[in-house]
Amino acid sequence: MSALILISVLGVLVLYVGLFGRKDMLAPVGILGVLGAIALFATGWHIPHELLGGMLEFDGFSTGFSLAMLAITLLVFLFGPDYYARMANNVAEQYALMLFSLCGGILLTAYNNMLMLFLGIEVLSIPLYVLAGGKKYSLRSNEAALKYFLLGAFATAFLLMGIALLYGLTGSFDMGVLAKHIAEAGTGSALLRFGIFFVVAGLAFKLGAVPLHFWVPDVYHGAPTLVTMFMATVVKMAAIAGFFRFVDITGMPDPLARILVLLTLATMLVGNISALRQTNFKRLMAYSSVSHAGFMLLALLSDSGTEAGNGADVGRTLLYYSFTYALATAGLFILFIIAKRANNGDEHHQIFRGLFQTKPWLALCGLAMLLSLAGIPLTAGFVAKYQVFLLAIGAGWLKVMGFGVLMALLGIYYYIMVARELFMASEEPVTFTVSPLNGLVIAACTIGVLLLGIWPQLVGVWA
Repeated sequence: MSALILISVLGVLVLYVGLFGRKDMLAPVGILGVLGAIALFATGWHIPHELLGGMLEFDGFSTGFSLAMLAITLLVFLFGPDYYARMANNVAEQYALMLFSLCGGILLTAYNNMLMLFLGIEVLSIPLYVLAGGKKYSLRSNEAALKYFLLGAFATAFLLMGIALLYGLTGSFDMGVLAKHIAEAGTGSALLRFGIFFVVAGLAFKLGAVPLHFWVPDVYHGAPTLVTMFMATVVKMAAIAGFFRFVDITGMPDPLARILVLLTLATMLVGNISALRQTNFKRLMAYSSVSHAGFMLLALLSDSGTEAGNGADVGRTLLYYSFTYALATAGLFILFIIAKRANNGDEHHQIFRGLFQTKPWLALCGLAMLLSLAGIPLTAGFVAKYQVFLLAIGAGWLKVMGFGVLMALLGIYYYIMVARELFMASEEPVTFTVSPLNGLVIAACTIGVLLLGIWPQLVGVWA
């Protein structure tokens, strides 16, 4: 709770720093504040959550996901000064909105009450509606913000409808009361089934699961790239954490399991098939995000009460998967921005050509991160998918797991297509400019996906 308060106050403080025109201090203040929040979570120093009537519970799962989101936010802020160097005004608002959105993400990792679930979703989402339209004079950015806002409003309506139905059934917003009702009365009630359906629809939208994924490619493509990076990493982790808490507390009732099977199959299929056709890198990463959401849903589906699929194992697997995915994605987006600048704003695969000629180490870093997303052995991405498949086998979802293996093999193709561009010679000389700090961030992401591929237990100690 203390770290959540610190991040909230930090967002306001950043706004005041910007008000006094100290643009050069925005990132350092944000970085110090995020480091302070990491220290509070790591040391376990919390204001007791009983002050909120038990509506939030900062257990091992919440702490692990919060630390992971803070670590990725730290990488975003380290790249921030370089990204916003060309922006003279309204820079403080960018940092502050990301911090406020992070507060919503932390709420989603710790909620024990459906009111806190709603607040977490809204606090996470509302700043993103503004951030997606951060380029005020770009039609593409304006379109992204409008689409995200309109579809987000519909998803919020679904979520509220579900919460209202479940409240009408149990007379309480407490998730424990809902779980007790399901255990005692079963899942025969139509009110319960519709309530669960609408809540899952709201959570699936935020995760970018099919068929509620249509906003993902357009918003990722149109939003400023640093915002896209934040959405593809921190927001994705918050969404899967919130989804897991709902599934785990309710005990995976049969209606929820049937919905999740359909969501998992459709998300893996549509994400991978759509990614095969993409030549724009941001849209490819968007459909890649949808595909990885499908694999995380497969892990979530395994939380079915069996010994192999118990909540603790599923929670640790989701933490490992989402964090390693976020590391590789963050590093690749920074590499993409560097290549985009070198090619006069082009966003297609070809912008990576000539990288190995001029910056061999940078091309090798990009290769390692792409191989991790593809799930190639000796990378963290391989271990993540392997853990998901083991959970699915233990929970008895053999056919769904087999389909997931096929989709994982299919996904290798479009990552290799991008990796090929890294090592192709450019017809014209291209200058890739990399500052020492940017190089450090990319190297940290690369080392992370390689080290965690060899030593995955490093993430487990967080939770």
